[in-house]
Amino acid sequence: MSPASTDAPTPSTPQPDGVRLEQVHGSDAIVVRTPAAEAVLHLDGAHLTSWIPAGEDDLLWLSPDSHFGRGAAIRGGIPLIGPWFGPGRDGDRPTKHGWLRNVPWDLVSAALEGDDVVLELSTPEETDELTAKAVFRLGAGLSVDLTVIAGEEPLELEAALHTYLSVSDVRSIEIAGLENAEYLDNTRGLAADVLGDEPLQLTGSTDRIVDAAGEVTVSDRTRRIVSIPRGTTKTVVWNPWDELARGMDDVPDDAWPQFVCVEPAVAKDRFIALAPEESYTLGVSYRIEH
Repeated sequence: MSPASTDAPTPSTPQPDGVRLEQVHGSDAIVVRTPAAEAVLHLDGAHLTSWIPAGEDDLLWLSPDSHFGRGAAIRGGIPLIGPWFGPGRDGDRPTKHGWLRNVPWDLVSAALEGDDVVLELSTPEETDELTAKAVFRLGAGLSVDLTVIAGEEPLELEAALHTYLSVSDVRSIEIAGLENAEYLDNTRGLAADVLGDEPLQLTGSTDRIVDAAGEVTVSDRTRRIVSIPRGTTKTVVWNPWDELARGMDDVPDDAWPQFVCVEPAVAKDRFIALAPEESYTLGVSYRIEH
């Protein structure tokens, strides 16, 4: 976890023990330090960039070249994607992956529940298209829930929890739980294909929107990361590999083997149609096994 500045902003809601509002990478963040876990949650984008349960290494990868601050899309952690995915279903949206990750969120509440810290954030009240809230439970396990409430008009919602999992080397991991699932391959113009009956091993640039909504396990050299989604219709698997990484200004050229994105999503043909003021929740829980 990156060191935080002691020049902390004044919190607008009471903070329990082990929770402080501080400056991290020059932007406002909620910093959690408890016996159960350490974490950093930026208010810009309600973006979790670090979760370190006691005795473990960080679950999340954060690029050392990431941009921070108002309007920036942080590279790493868990970006909250929505209300559309990528360029949108028609490919005409102006901002990739929507605006939820590009706006400042408000801290609504912070509480201790047993050994866990529970944080709730919401989008600004002046948002007309929708209202969103995010709830993070940070302790020996990690839980994230994103709820989107449509405004006065119907909303065709796409959303994702775009988690960057930290791995020793993406070329040596196995991803189990997606076997025999159909998918769209975004490296081949969204060509339709089917995964094999063995755990997935990445061998090149990967951007797959998989028709799977169950538990996924990422087996690394020294640990297994178990992802348990809620309210999902798709699982996205992404890594840019070497050539694409060289074209990204916020990822070091040699850093691409250090992460894999395995994310629950509602996207493409599995979007969620919301009536006015109707809500939908997309969530995921993580645990680390040895």
